[in-house]
Amino acid sequence: MARTCGIRIGPRRFEIVVLDGNPKKHRIAAYKTGELPAGDDDSFAAAAAVLGAAAKELKIPLDATSIAVDTGLAAFRSLKLPFSDREKIEEVIKFEVESQLPQWDIGEVVIDFIVQDQVDKETNLLVTAVPKEDLKHLLDLCSKAGIEPLEADLEATAMVNAALGADICHVDDAQVLLHIGESSTSVVVVDGGKVRSMRAIHVGAFVAPAEEKSGEKPEAAAPTEGAAPAAKEELVAPIDDPEAEQRRLINVVSRIKRELGRTISGARTVNTIGAIYVCGYELPELVGSTLMDMPVYELDVFDEDGGQPASGAATLVVAYGVALRQLGGPSLATSLRREELRFTGTLERVELPLAIAMLLLATLAGMFCMFEVMQLKGRQRDVKAWRASSENFLVGDPAKGHAGNLSQPHTDLDNYLKKYQYHEDRQDGDPERTDYEQMQYEQTLLGREIKKLESQLGTSGEILQPQSALLASTLVLGVFEEAKEKLGRFSIRILDASYVQGTSGRPDSVKVLLDLSFFGETAVEATIAYDQLEPALRAKPWVTDIEKRGSKEFDEKAPAKGVFIQQFTILCDLTKVPKT
Repeated sequence: MARTCGIRIGPRRFEIVVLDGNPKKHRIAAYKTGELPAGDDDSFAAAAAVLGAAAKELKIPLDATSIAVDTGLAAFRSLKLPFSDREKIEEVIKFEVESQLPQWDIGEVVIDFIVQDQVDKETNLLVTAVPKEDLKHLLDLCSKAGIEPLEADLEATAMVNAALGADICHVDDAQVLLHIGESSTSVVVVDGGKVRSMRAIHVGAFVAPAEEKSGEKPEAAAPTEGAAPAAKEELVAPIDDPEAEQRRLINVVSRIKRELGRTISGARTVNTIGAIYVCGYELPELVGSTLMDMPVYELDVFDEDGGQPASGAATLVVAYGVALRQLGGPSLATSLRREELRFTGTLERVELPLAIAMLLLATLAGMFCMFEVMQLKGRQRDVKAWRASSENFLVGDPAKGHAGNLSQPHTDLDNYLKKYQYHEDRQDGDPERTDYEQMQYEQTLLGREIKKLESQLGTSGEILQPQSALLASTLVLGVFEEAKEKLGRFSIRILDASYVQGTSGRPDSVKVLLDLSFFGETAVEATIAYDQLEPALRAKPWVTDIEKRGSKEFDEKAPAKGVFIQQFTILCDLTKVPKT
């Protein structure tokens, strides 16, 4: 047994209906109504949580769920096209209706249509336009709630689908269908079982009419058929005072009747309109009354004992119509999630410029590749000439009396060069390597020979020479020369340097011993100059350690003032000397 779900999502409330069965015989398996949080920054997440909790509670079928959105979001237009092929209609409709929607960019709305009449090759269409931003907001809300709707319809079309399924609309009569939402009222005129007009009155069960907010009672202007959506009016909560709330609802009914009367007066139907059917939120003094001598009934689309609630079933009609369509019942075959119209008009407008741009880009790429190939061939010729020149430099041309610079004639390199040397009658060289790879291989062979010679001569670096005491002494004296302005007057009495072989994992080093004297007006001044020596030495990367000695003041009988230091020790690692 098939199981489907329909959800109506309004500005403030939602209704969910789950159906079991088939298009002809089915019943409501579960339903739920509730309020959606609004008015603060976290309302979106809170509304998604409420909707997700309701869906989880009813265990809705996620693979057969659709939604209905507020009709007040849409604009309606009438359009006549000189052909009847549906595929052709879908190709041109967005361009044809664009001039009738000056308030929107055609790429910012989703376009859908209902076929009203087809006479010969002419087709009369009722076109609907819904902003993508508003539709995306509702789809994102469902997605955050864990629901992925298969289809999205307007409240008006879902209401018509419910009425068609209940066999209320016949070929020999006409009706007006009315759905009262929170902020808007959907009005559909059905004649002979076909939709003749559709509009939204921007006043609903939770909107305070203009006369109530301003204290005046201006006459509302009747919007034209399919006019652009008016500015959204502020939604109000039910008033605690029953009498005041009753007056507010009566004012809402009065305005709806006034707008409904204008719609009926301007409707062009073949059959006489026999009745008005109302669903959605219940308003006082509406159902059971008459308007222009036409009775107003509640739109009852449910079978007897079909699982609907005993009271308040009118609020479930739209959600029921959505679920019935998913079940395979009669429908207007509309969709706000049609892939071919989801990005209406945007791509088609740039197809020709894109094609020209791509053609120019392909031409530019071809020319670029052509020049690159020519440059590549030139570089290949250069590399080949470079290889030939290198080989001639190494082995020369003995036949012509040109000696080469390769001193060892019986090496692997010499054999390789003689085998694959470049000749005018044989220009390929080594067939397994490119010209550049041949030069790299020749460099490798040459490097091997150099290492063999270095190993024979003992200069390969495997046997390390002791570190030079002379070099260490020179480097230390260089520090004294660099820092002489900071050190003032000084003298080096003794300098001794010795090589220290590394032990226990310690590297080799050179120990430099100094006996120093620093002069000054006073012993304190000489000591300050001595203190500048250690930082100057430690700034050098090759100084690994300093054994600083205490200073002693000159004898009082000495002709000069100052201090002297004995056995000032500096350890140097000459492997850390920067190479120049």
